[in-house]
Amino acid sequence: MDTLKTPRPQETMAGYVKRIRKNLKMTQFELAGAAGIHPRSVGKIERGHVTKVNHKTMVGLAMALGIPVEYLDAASKGNDIKSNIGVKFCPHCWNPTNELQQQWSDVKAKFCYLCGTQLRTNCANCGEMVMSLRHRYCPICGHPYKEK
Repeated sequence: MDTLKTPRPQETMAGYVKRIRKNLKMTQFELAGAAGIHPRSVGKIERGHVTKVNHKTMVGLAMALGIPVEYLDAASKGNDIKSNIGVKFCPHCWNPTNELQQQWSDVKAKFCYLCGTQLRTNCANCGEMVMSLRHRYCPICGHPYKEK
């Protein structure tokens, strides 16, 4: 996890977007173009006039800033990023028809207690955080979560 790009505790979405944009040496106009939104929208977000943004805008900003959508979501809700850690699972032992093993969700767990494989919280192909194992495939790239 890139600590320079993670939201700081108690950081608002306005401050977070502005900080990341300035670290990337982008203007508001450049950010708006890369995110596919109106240039005035970036200004409104950075001044704190907009507290809720739609999913399309959130995804566009995340892609333009090179950060996960979960970081923006956490900053907009005022949550600590640690509360948005993805679902932990073993790519070998996980079975989509069964529930997750409770031991995998332990904060200290790093390896599967059944086979010793390192637990995952993100897609092996694109790196997108796994927020739910309701589906067998990554919604971003279509790569299966279960390894053979």
